[in-house]
Amino acid sequence: MIKAGALLYSMFLVIVIAIVSSSFVLVNYYNNSYVIGILKQEELFRDVNSTINYGLTFHRDIPSNVLTVLDLFDDEQHITSLTKKTWGAFYILSAEAQWKNKSVKKSVLTGVNINEGEKVALYLADQNKPLSLTGNTKIVGNCYLPKAGVKRAYIEGKSFTGDKLIDGLKFYSEITLPPINEDLINENQKNFSYLISSGDSIVDYELVRDKDSIVNSFTSKTLIFYSPFSMVLSNKVIDGNIIFKSEGQITVRSNTFITSAILYAKGIVLEDNVTSSVQLFAQDSIMIGEKCKLTYPSVIALLGKGNTTVSRKIIIAENVEITGAIFLYNENLDRQKQSLVSIGEKCKITGQIYSSELLELKGEVIGGVFCQKVLLKTPSSIYENHLMDVVINREELSEHFVGAALTEELSHQRIIKWLN
Repeated sequence: MIKAGALLYSMFLVIVIAIVSSSFVLVNYYNNSYVIGILKQEELFRDVNSTINYGLTFHRDIPSNVLTVLDLFDDEQHITSLTKKTWGAFYILSAEAQWKNKSVKKSVLTGVNINEGEKVALYLADQNKPLSLTGNTKIVGNCYLPKAGVKRAYIEGKSFTGDKLIDGLKFYSEITLPPINEDLINENQKNFSYLISSGDSIVDYELVRDKDSIVNSFTSKTLIFYSPFSMVLSNKVIDGNIIFKSEGQITVRSNTFITSAILYAKGIVLEDNVTSSVQLFAQDSIMIGEKCKLTYPSVIALLGKGNTTVSRKIIIAENVEITGAIFLYNENLDRQKQSLVSIGEKCKITGQIYSSELLELKGEVIGGVFCQKVLLKTPSSIYENHLMDVVINREELSEHFVGAALTEELSHQRIIKWLN
């Protein structure tokens, strides 16, 4: 006959063994769940990256501002979503992948591979006048020039001092420039209508005028600060998914630092010594003060629409550094009030310059220049299609430089940077 104590002891052992066994089962279950979760998280990251690559490859086929659902491998196991929207002169691709309660979302700023085609240092439209060079002017790269050719000139006591007029191949240009990308123009012209999309959040600028920091993630709705009057951005740090719109003028002071944001206004003024990475879009004028430094990927764009009583212009003062794109496009040509891009002495522009009308160029350009006509202003006169003490070097532009799709033939998208 089994004693009661032995029976209790046996039951105790059974319970302990059951608890230990259950613990092993639970530990194994949670360990497997953890491993599966980690593996699935890695898979979601891979799927998001694949979706971004899909967006880069089939960029033209993806509609803007529409959620596109993708089955990456046609197996119903890798379902992702992709959206594309214009961000100034560039695009934002946002991809998302989900599994149960896990989600991975990434956004990238994209531009075009401007090195995929011909590397053009200078495209000067054919206005039946030659290009004349004087002083220490150096042009490196392929050039499209008027049939009248290129020659030496003697101006203000200076003659051409270089070894070659053009260090590259020369081709004949057309009477007009390669057509500008109309999609780029139209998408940004919409922002001057001051109508707000349902996908955006609008705030009266007066409510945040005294704030010293404005930050908005690209995972959130675009934050738009609007004023029917002029704005002054002073003593601020502005970063992220933010747009400023003014029906007057926007002035940026040197104590303001901007990253990734876009400004739209009638006129824009950057005071001396501003340092930012920003996109500027204006209808009438843009003035960049001395010693400003606009880092990659900055954009300075003047989009003229309709008739005007004054000449539209982009004026860049001396000792300015800009890495990105500068472009001027006028919808209507008025020969009495032609629009102008003026780049001052000792400036360094790295990237792209496109002027549908006049360009006054001094300083150095690492990249390509497209313009209808070049002006040289001296104390004694104004000369057409003359360059003096100018450097344009297309060969020095990095192979990794990603630019704006200023012309229609540029289409292959590449990543500029990942967005937070």
